[in-house]
Amino acid sequence: MALRTGHGNGAGSLRVEVLPADELPEGVPGPARAVADRNGHGEFAPGAGTSEIARRGGLAAAESRQLARLLGLWQPPDGHAYAPYTRLAREWRDDHMRELAATVGGGRIGPGPASVISTAALQMAASRWLSDRGAETGDAKLLLEAAKLGDSSRQNLLAAHELAAREASSRPKPQSAIATIAARAQVAKGDG
Repeated sequence: MALRTGHGNGAGSLRVEVLPADELPEGVPGPARAVADRNGHGEFAPGAGTSEIARRGGLAAAESRQLARLLGLWQPPDGHAYAPYTRLAREWRDDHMRELAATVGGGRIGPGPASVISTAALQMAASRWLSDRGAETGDAKLLLEAAKLGDSSRQNLLAAHELAAREASSRPKPQSAIATIAARAQVAKGDG
């Protein structure tokens, strides 16, 4: 977010604006994933990597249930005209959050950016639905509303990127194994 001086009718007044794409913070790439060993049959072999993958799987399932509620509680029934668009919103939101976590969020996306991305996904889905309806009926007002929702979705994505990057850069950095061992040695010697 940035304070900008207004222009046009708002000339001279300060406004809080989402940063433009070329001014967004870079963020922090996500950590490499743990790789579990597999036996000759392709099954997971016991070990540290396997338990880490199982733990992450459980966390992912819980996050998935929580994320589903961010797209609203009403689920259109099969055959409803809006059903494919809600499916699109869910898939697109999940893909975007995965990409943002890996490239900007340091491997994680907090609740704030997740909420903003979910809103952007709903806006994008509604934009596509209105665009399709406007194209089908030749209704220029629907097409205009679709364009407005698409622009709002883009602004929310920029805001989510910025928020995810700022959260990632403010998280405590993990200590290296060598630094952890050295700190423990200092405490054991009584120097800490």
